[in-house]
Amino acid sequence: MNLLRDELHRISDEAPQIDLAERALKGARRRRAITLALAVATAVAVLTGGVVTVVNGDLRGERPIVLTPVPETAPALPKMGVGPLARAYTHFCPPPPIDDTDCVGGQWRVVTTSGVTYELTAALGLKNTDKKVLLGPVAITQNGRRIAYYSEKQQTFEVRDLRSGLIWKAPLTISKDDLDGENLLRLSPNGLHLIYTNFGGRPKPYSVLIDVAGGKTSSLNGDWFPVSVGDGGSPITLVRPYDRTTRIRVLGNEPITIKDFTYRFSALGPDGRTLVRIGSTRDRDAKPTPERPRTIVTIDAISGRENPEVATQGIPEELTPSHLGGWVSDTEVTLLAVPELPGSGTPALYAVNVHTGQTRRLRTFDSEITGVLPGLIG
Repeated sequence: MNLLRDELHRISDEAPQIDLAERALKGARRRRAITLALAVATAVAVLTGGVVTVVNGDLRGERPIVLTPVPETAPALPKMGVGPLARAYTHFCPPPPIDDTDCVGGQWRVVTTSGVTYELTAALGLKNTDKKVLLGPVAITQNGRRIAYYSEKQQTFEVRDLRSGLIWKAPLTISKDDLDGENLLRLSPNGLHLIYTNFGGRPKPYSVLIDVAGGKTSSLNGDWFPVSVGDGGSPITLVRPYDRTTRIRVLGNEPITIKDFTYRFSALGPDGRTLVRIGSTRDRDAKPTPERPRTIVTIDAISGRENPEVATQGIPEELTPSHLGGWVSDTEVTLLAVPELPGSGTPALYAVNVHTGQTRRLRTFDSEITGVLPGLIG
């Protein structure tokens, strides 16, 4: 669940004459008011979730492995010895009667690539407290071997190595109430650096780079949305969409501007300068709203040069590209495709060649609820 993401996509379709950051902040409280209603509706979909197909726990693999359906109950995540993760999601108990609020809330769960589901009991799940709806953010490294989450007990973020059980604690205190608003969490590939950004939970936008191994923090400009952070805490890629343009900045370099409102970027490429974005919506002022694009565009985030749009190939007609993620090779990034219309298909994760648009399927989901995926920029 990511209400900020959904709001931004809606804003992009409307093309408002306003700075995105200002619009997002003004809409934060209204979105929080509808979170509980959305949570109940989501619960129905989660409870009907089913089989997930992965590829040997490795994004480079070929043979599919079928995971078990979403269970009604799950054991707590063991302290160590857990394999790579395929996803994380919030699991809800069945929707209660309208006058019974005992069931409101949801606990984070994780699913391994071998099909085992665990409850992430250390993480703050969805809670309704003092008229505030809170959800601790979660992020998973690209290889699925480390996970970051907000610990209500520790009042900060923790990064956990699933195999060894080693836990790194962020060197700062974050009140649970500060999670009010919209939260974004970005992990470096090795999980030892993370960016936490909050809109609406503090007097002004807040963003910080956290070195969990070195015990250090650095302030970032909270008006910019974090896209990715590299191992060692650099490079850091930020974006700031406006009306019909988007500014992109790789810290240490001058910002560039592209002529499109978008926040759907990949992580920064292995060369330290290439970004990929999902293509532009044609004539988005048209009524009815046109279909989402089925193209990708590569950008030199240092010089600002954009290559022509490339059509994606091999994605079923009922699905459309939704979000991008980390790189699985020098030429491929992960791409999540979702149904164009509700109920018309199920999401799938692909690796897409940024030069040719050719895709290969990595994972499929038998539910429209995918949750948090390793390395995806959600």
